[in-house]
Amino acid sequence: MMRFSLYTLYLLVLCVLPVSAESSLSVWDFKYTDPLTQKAMRRVDNNFRAKYPEINLEHIGYYDQQYIPSLRTALLAGTGPDILWLHHGVEFGEFESYLEVLDPYRTDSSVLFREESIEACRTEKGELKALPLTFQGMGWYYNKDLFREAGLDPEKAPEDWDDFFKACAVLLEKGIVPIAAGNNRPLTTEFIRRSLITAFFTDEEIRNFYRQGRGIRSPRYRHIIEFCDSLRDRGYFHEEGLFRPYFSFASDTFSAGEAAMIPGLLSDIAHWKNFSDALGSDNVGYFPNLHHPDMVRPGAQLLQDAGVLICINKNSRNKEAAYAYLEHLFSLESQKILVEDLGMLSPLKDISLDREKYPVLESIEKALNYTGEDSERFIPSTRVSDLQYRLDDLLINTREITPDEYLIKMIDELKLY
Repeated sequence: MMRFSLYTLYLLVLCVLPVSAESSLSVWDFKYTDPLTQKAMRRVDNNFRAKYPEINLEHIGYYDQQYIPSLRTALLAGTGPDILWLHHGVEFGEFESYLEVLDPYRTDSSVLFREESIEACRTEKGELKALPLTFQGMGWYYNKDLFREAGLDPEKAPEDWDDFFKACAVLLEKGIVPIAAGNNRPLTTEFIRRSLITAFFTDEEIRNFYRQGRGIRSPRYRHIIEFCDSLRDRGYFHEEGLFRPYFSFASDTFSAGEAAMIPGLLSDIAHWKNFSDALGSDNVGYFPNLHHPDMVRPGAQLLQDAGVLICINKNSRNKEAAYAYLEHLFSLESQKILVEDLGMLSPLKDISLDREKYPVLESIEKALNYTGEDSERFIPSTRVSDLQYRLDDLLINTREITPDEYLIKMIDELKLY
């Protein structure tokens, strides 16, 4: 005898009946302010409105710096959105008590996710409180034409620690900005730091990285901070970019061919598709990390099995509409829009990318065979996260503190955890 859960019955009813008369649905995210993302999401949202004309869908985007404070205030006041986007890691940890448990949805939905991506969305208690919109990673993109112009081999990315510094020196000598930067909030150095942690430390060490400052106290972490400090000291970062937003100035600078390299993402924004479309698909190279004698896994790719998370506010009064939106968002129709328009790395099993059109994907695919954890997942609080941003600013941007002072301040803060 076929067995139906209450949630299955609910979905069946949802398919044949209007969601509800004159219902409303609010969605908040931190990427809608990006023009390309907004254009793609409007296509997705307009398709939803056509399917459910009785639902008044309001999609609001916030700039990265504004999003978490606004979301925190709204949820505390009981005025939060029905659906919210979060980054994995510290944001997910902070807000999980406000989130709806989605295990019933996962059980009864026909959407086929990568199992690793789903498991990454569970809380420590094992509850599924988010769905993965992407899986994500970080690494280095480079402009082959600018490498060629500087006399560097465009088909051979810098691999060793010393080779990377030599390449930067050659580029600068030829009048080419080595690294596109955007450090407001500090993101260029954050991306570099997190990627290098993945290579210098084991997954077990990364999971305990912030506990009592264990990772921060390591001589290997000093290498990372001194590396970032040296890039700034030698003038390898785009000087103007140090005080400009990463997700506009840095990515635009690299896309315009005005810098040779950029620490970027694998999905969503500032990644392989954006850069290939701007510079030419044959002109973009990629390498996941560097090699150093003290690394436990030289060259490893930082990987988040779940990058951007989609969640439902457990106090939403429009859960019926919210579940309908999730079904729509993870439909093949919507996912293809996000993949084709944004180059998103979808966590759905039956979505693939055009590797012939974008050769850089071959390098990324190879990098994904050798991966490690992202330390961002294990930051104990937004207080610690915000402190790292402030210390990056003082160390890299304004040069007000030394690497020693940076480490002392971080270790002192982490005594609480």
